[in-house]
Amino acid sequence: MNKSVTPAVKIVPENEEEPMPVEIIEQAIVAIAAGMKKLNSTRLTRKAIVTLLHASSGVPKGTIEIVLNNLELMEYTWLKKKG
Repeated sequence: MNKSVTPAVKIVPENEEEPMPVEIIEQAIVAIAAGMKKLNSTRLTRKAIVTLLHASSGVPKGTIEIVLNNLELMEYTWLKKKG
């Protein structure tokens, strides 16, 4: 079997700040996904949430729908299941 190996890429920060630890990024992803699940469990309909966000931001409703759908799936998409 021929396995392709991706060469390591060195990431150089643009400023002098320390890179964010992976654990903090993981916690943020879990918190965002949990927040979306909580928002979706309220009595507000998805249509109401989209309308409120559209009215307050001016962002197109289709874009808001895409973002909300992806925020809900963020933990599943970006994190491995815990062992």
